[in-house]
Amino acid sequence: MRISTKCSIALHLLVLLDVFHDEKLTSDILAMSIGCNPVVVRNLLGSLRKAGIVKVQRGTGGAYLIAAPEDITIWTVYQAVDTVPLEVLVGMHPNPSMKCPVGRNIGGLLEKPYSMIADSIRETMSKYTLKQIINDYHALNQIEGKIQE
Repeated sequence: MRISTKCSIALHLLVLLDVFHDEKLTSDILAMSIGCNPVVVRNLLGSLRKAGIVKVQRGTGGAYLIAAPEDITIWTVYQAVDTVPLEVLVGMHPNPSMKCPVGRNIGGLLEKPYSMIADSIRETMSKYTLKQIINDYHALNQIEGKIQE
């Protein structure tokens, strides 16, 4: 089972936007912190903008949180940036034999437990907010000044 890195990159972006809210954070600066290409950042920011989480300033650049961190859950971010439904995170092998009674029925047998797993993940992601992540960050680190270039 695996959730793509889009969600963690988006959460990284959102923490940066909160921590450095007084600074102009361009996709280049954000990408430097994340360790990815600025195009990835711009694409994720576009998805977060559509979800009403951030505002992206065109032309001069910069992005800002417009939703309150306590109102943004990990689930909210996941839904904004990832197109993979949770129900397919636990993979089902694609070619069970229809000649075998177990093979014919394995999909149906696993549907309920896999659905319960997805529900559990969704529930946990819905309980944890960006505000909690930001608070955890502040508990671990005190940043002074700007991001090092």
